[in-house]
Amino acid sequence: MSSTGGRPGAASGRAPGAAAPAARTLLGPLIAGLSGRALGALPRVPVHGRARPAPGLTRLVPVAWDGARARIAEGHGAAFLQGAAVGDALAAIPPDWTDGAPAPLVLTAG
Repeated sequence: MSSTGGRPGAASGRAPGAAAPAARTLLGPLIAGLSGRALGALPRVPVHGRARPAPGLTRLVPVAWDGARARIAEGHGAAFLQGAAVGDALAAIPPDWTDGAPAPLVLTAG
């Protein structure tokens, strides 16, 4: 997130898989704030699958709906777009997350 000439802007690094989460997590709140809309609470659902939580960090990983729960999409590395293409949402995986534990979801549609 940056400001150029008094106008807010956002850019993504070299990892294409980081562009979708950056756009959704930075630009969505920016547009809501500039238009005077409040942000709602993120839904929390059980998330299943394999992901390596990062000590001291929250990871955003693409997930697909599997009934009332979410399953981590295959190919969810920062350099891959496959996970973002098949995902329905982004799960915010906290450092202490374990398979099946609830996690907040950033919905990618709507």
